[in-house]
Amino acid sequence: MQIFFLFDVRTVALFVALTFFVQATAIGAQAFLIRDLRQYRGVGAALMANLCVAVGLVLRLFIGWLPDFVTTILSSLVILAGPGLFYIALGQFTGLPYSKTVVVSVIALVLSFLLYFTYWGNNAGLRMVTLSLGAAILVFILAHQLWRMRQTPLRFSANLMLVSFLIYGIFLIGRTISVALYPPPDSFSNTPIQSATYLLLFVISFFWSTGFLLMVSQRLRNDLLEFASIDALTRIPNRRATQVFLEKELSRVQRNQSEFSVLLIDIDNFKQVNDRWGHDVGDHVLAKTASLFQSIIRKHDWVGRWGGEEFLIILPGPCDAGLLAERVRREIAHAEYNHGAAAFGITISIGVACAKQPDRPDQIDQILKKADTALYQAKRTKNVVQVAD
Repeated sequence: MQIFFLFDVRTVALFVALTFFVQATAIGAQAFLIRDLRQYRGVGAALMANLCVAVGLVLRLFIGWLPDFVTTILSSLVILAGPGLFYIALGQFTGLPYSKTVVVSVIALVLSFLLYFTYWGNNAGLRMVTLSLGAAILVFILAHQLWRMRQTPLRFSANLMLVSFLIYGIFLIGRTISVALYPPPDSFSNTPIQSATYLLLFVISFFWSTGFLLMVSQRLRNDLLEFASIDALTRIPNRRATQVFLEKELSRVQRNQSEFSVLLIDIDNFKQVNDRWGHDVGDHVLAKTASLFQSIIRKHDWVGRWGGEEFLIILPGPCDAGLLAERVRREIAHAEYNHGAAAFGITISIGVACAKQPDRPDQIDQILKKADTALYQAKRTKNVVQVAD
């Protein structure tokens, strides 16, 4: 006894359209939740991309009941706008370059062929070839955009979508060849290639929307982690992140019986800068000083904002930080600070302390206390480096 499974292509197409509508609703809900985050561009375009595919599929369901312009020309253009808008959405969301001209050019070229094969050389097979080839081109353009994201923090969700779009693009090329050789009478003929087209599109719709929702969630998570660990003004690690690094460095020293140094730094006469030039200039001083610190220290060193005008530099390795501290002091003293009408120089005082094979649970407090005492001594004369005993 043989069992045959028959798929009604119109029914499958309807389910695919409903799927895109539902997933557009999910993206729309997320767009509403992050509506105040202006830097999250592209979510609206992703929403429209899903809606376009859904509307285009619904219009194609009325073949034979509505004019050809609606069910063939308009529906095809709206469906093609889906991957085109999603390509634009990815560019806007990630900041990668994208070209609206390319999308419009592909759609315009497909439109010209569709018009010809509809009203002049009436040929349903060539219309389907044109639509399949145009969709394949846009899908591969979209896949290329996702490929460019492989080096970004969003690479996991990008790779998820990339694989699915590559599979769909290859299928569309195969579909183009199949339709060219064996053209069906219309878009909803119950042929294997037509059934496979809508079933694969049904599967791709989940990777499409889920991947983008995951990408937005990844970015929200990354931004939240950055907000929790990065000082908003100076763009260097804040006190909390610096404290965590200090604890990890202490654990490493305990395990390896090694050592490290800390430089507790304070900007001299910082209150006078604020009083004379204003807090905008004071903020500029903090940001530029932090940037100078980053340019001086080694890659495996750490600099964080400790609070107010204080910074903490952590130097793994032998306790010979005096020379580096002196270099840091000298570089800041020779730097020129310019912001609007303000032009001046600043100096810093540095307290240096060393941690050697600590064995007390409160050793971090002891190290910081030694650095703070050394800094207090340095502040008596200012613009000096004081190494703790």
